[in-house]
Amino acid sequence: MATGSAPTGTPTKGPGLTDGGYLGFALAMGLSALGDAAWYVTLAWSVTADTGPARAGAVLALASLPRLVTLLGAGAVVDSIGPRRVMVGADLARCAVMLLATAGALALGPGVPLLVVAAAGLSLFGAFFIPASGSLRAGLLPHSHLVRGNALYLGALRGGQAAGGPLGGVLMALGGIPLVAAVNAVTFAISALAVLRVRARGASDPNSATPGKPDGADADAERGGLDGEAPRGGGDVHATDGDSGGVAGGGTSGSPGGAAEASGRGAVRPAAPQASLAARIGEGLRAVAAAPRLRAVITVIGLTEFAGAGPINIGVALMADRNGSAAAGAGLLLTAFTVGAAAGFLLSLVWPARRRAGRVLVLGTVGQTVCLAALAWAPSMAAALAPYAGLGFVSALVGTVLVSCVQRWAPETVRGRVVSIQALLIFGAAPLGNLVIGVLVEWAGMTWALLLHALVALIAVFTVALTPLLREARLD
Repeated sequence: MATGSAPTGTPTKGPGLTDGGYLGFALAMGLSALGDAAWYVTLAWSVTADTGPARAGAVLALASLPRLVTLLGAGAVVDSIGPRRVMVGADLARCAVMLLATAGALALGPGVPLLVVAAAGLSLFGAFFIPASGSLRAGLLPHSHLVRGNALYLGALRGGQAAGGPLGGVLMALGGIPLVAAVNAVTFAISALAVLRVRARGASDPNSATPGKPDGADADAERGGLDGEAPRGGGDVHATDGDSGGVAGGGTSGSPGGAAEASGRGAVRPAAPQASLAARIGEGLRAVAAAPRLRAVITVIGLTEFAGAGPINIGVALMADRNGSAAAGAGLLLTAFTVGAAAGFLLSLVWPARRRAGRVLVLGTVGQTVCLAALAWAPSMAAALAPYAGLGFVSALVGTVLVSCVQRWAPETVRGRVVSIQALLIFGAAPLGNLVIGVLVEWAGMTWALLLHALVALIAVFTVALTPLLREARLD
């Protein structure tokens, strides 16, 4: 019977976080997040000043739609041409968008239409970067360092996002929107360079896009998935560089994606036509639906993200308003959440959840439930600080494990598509969660709204606890 334990063939030795340029890669991603956050803070301030808060919210929401609409297709592209190529292309495209925005702002002035078009362009190309990043990281480090590597990467992103707001204010004061856009363009260029230079597992060339051939769990995934988890990629997985790896890279007879296949008799088989984008997206969805572990972990991601999105995003403003502390109180709550998240990433970095990954999922989802329930009855702003810090802490711990599970369990041939499904849930949870908590507060009040979010988190607890594949999961 299948369990969540790692197979004995899973590699546990290999380069560390400082080998192959991974540390520089993670720091470059954090720098890119810094520039991006500075841009979006400036964008929000400028659009709000010109159109008012209500219209600004609608405009910014519309500008983020390209990412949500494109994510699933972007995952299919990642599996087709390789994550490294997609990441570099997305970074260079976003760099070009920011350079055009800089030139446009200098020539025409930083009008709202220009800013919104630039934001939509970043959103569109960012949809390709996200699944490519998740897919590439799985090939950069051995399994024993995957949790730590994700903690370092996600911690760098969180740090960049937290520092981006103050940076945006400084840059806006020094040179206005053209300077902010130019700085963001530079960070995207640095990110592209870092992706080109980082070495994959088993690759000797710094510019190689080819990870080392997997064994253990990943080898099983190439042969068709663990626990009957997924198809091999059918006819739509076409690995044109080594990032995709997969069955095409392995040269197995089940892979029609390559142009030719040599047998012992030297026979050559013609290439099968590549499937449509819709068919490739469908294959990724079927891979998740057919794999018990992937289906369970994606479900938990959806539940935990939805439970926390509303209370963390606009919940801080609602909580501050309830306690009469306005913007200053919201800032304190966000700071508490950020400090808690930093502590969670640091703990995952120095004490990663490997054999106890399932235990971390159980305790982390319980912690999210308790923190949300505590917020519901928090009598003052001071009393709300600890629950918000706790939410940040458990979101970092649980999020790192869940991301690592997806990367580890998804067959390499469909990994980009599986990561895109995970990303769609994460990024879709924010607008949906904001809408739901606003409606609930109007209908039943803040206390009941938070208790209903705690109920969603409790469902995640039961999902993990009653699913042996998650409860006993190991990432060693």
